[in-house]
Amino acid sequence: MKFQKFFTLCAALLLAAFFGFMTSANAQQIKPQVMAHAKNIASICPGSWEQQNCLEAVSASNITLASNYAQALDNAGKSNQLEPLKQLCAASTAATKGEYPAEAMNSAFTECANGIYDISRKSGVKPDQSNYQLLVAAILCLNKDPQCQMLEKSMQQGAAH
Repeated sequence: MKFQKFFTLCAALLLAAFFGFMTSANAQQIKPQVMAHAKNIASICPGSWEQQNCLEAVSASNITLASNYAQALDNAGKSNQLEPLKQLCAASTAATKGEYPAEAMNSAFTECANGIYDISRKSGVKPDQSNYQLLVAAILCLNKDPQCQMLEKSMQQGAAH
């Protein structure tokens, strides 16, 4: 798995900064649709990451992430990366259509996150970082990472503003 301890710590720090950022004067820089996903995930998921309503919220966020990233790739002339993106992230959106085990969704989320990371390295086109960080937070929390409690607190504080 590519989510090693160093990456985990970096991701946790980025997420804490992101959710602190949501309450700052610069919050308008986060796309409204991503902000809506962040608030929804923050209200549903803390302490309940394996519940279907949380998995559905993360899946819905991934639809936005994958769609916007596909558009960015296409706009940058990297349409050769669209099919790999679709293949790598399709399963991560499944919880919007039905109930799936948390372990399966965690695997799908991880595959999508790793795929997006690989595509961004190959193409030079980055996904929406705020939306991507929501996915990383879900993976960390589904994996019961020690940083999850801090991430949950930051999410809840950010969503309250």
